[in-house]
Amino acid sequence: MDRLRVVLVDDMVELRAMIRLTLERSGHFAVVGDAGDGRAAIEVTAEAQPDIVLLDVSMPVMDGLEALPHLRRVSPESLVVMLSGFSEARLGADAEAGGAAAYLEKGLAPQALVDRLLEIVRGCGRSTPSSPAG
Repeated sequence: MDRLRVVLVDDMVELRAMIRLTLERSGHFAVVGDAGDGRAAIEVTAEAQPDIVLLDVSMPVMDGLEALPHLRRVSPESLVVMLSGFSEARLGADAEAGGAAAYLEKGLAPQALVDRLLEIVRGCGRSTPSSPAG
């Protein structure tokens, strides 16, 4: 199977770059787009139709929870995974109610992020790349 296609959404450019590097180096993911706010995320996601949208909560213009139902509408097959600095206890239920496949807290070690995303994809009944590509 080809790599899982991901759109990264976070207002911190440096964090998006770090996550992109982590995911692409794993061999399991290809970042096909990114955005710095929820409104831009909707446009990028509608065009890219990724397997996963990794979505921050706190952003300018439109936050992640506000963008979530729009993302689900423009790309219904995409799994939206919230990635936030806020605790899951605080916002996890809101994210789930909005249609997020999962809620992860920022600060995961790089390999833990890769492993969790693969677990989420498998847990949603989707196939994952069996081995990293080159």
